Amino acid sequence: MNGMIAQILALALGQVDMRSTIVETKRSAIGGVLITLFLLTAYGALVTALALWVSVEAGPVAAALVVAAAAIAAALVTLAVVAVLNRQTEQARIARQLAMRSQVDPLASGLMRELPEMVRQSPIASTALVAAFVYVLAKSRGFGRPPAK
Repeated sequence: MNGMIAQILALALGQVDMRSTIVETKRSAIGGVLITLFLLTAYGALVTALALWVSVEAGPVAAALVVAAAAIAAALVTLAVVAVLNRQTEQARIARQLAMRSQVDPLASGLMRELPEMVRQSPIASTALVAAFVYVLAKSRGFGRPPAK
């Protein structure tokens, strides 16, 4: 996925010739189709060989049942692995989002946690502190009037 993003960015920035990228994309697509075709052929041959081998030992009906059971078992294992990987990816995404939220502005988030207790203990001092904090924040980020030249 990162390779595709890098190619898109390179195209957007004009660092790559469009014709060479089109040729490379066509070549990759044709190669992917051929690889898929060969893998499906190999899979079909494998299933046929398994069915023939089991049919010699147990008969054709039992061979069909064994091949079907093996395919169902493989599908269930694949489904479980994909579900676990998707859950891990989702948990990692949530953890990254939470980390980004906590790193947004630690001073402001710390003040917001302490503000209710400060107001209960000393309302006037906490109001002055919040006003000073807002003033410093407004001056440091350039809110309001533009700076004098």
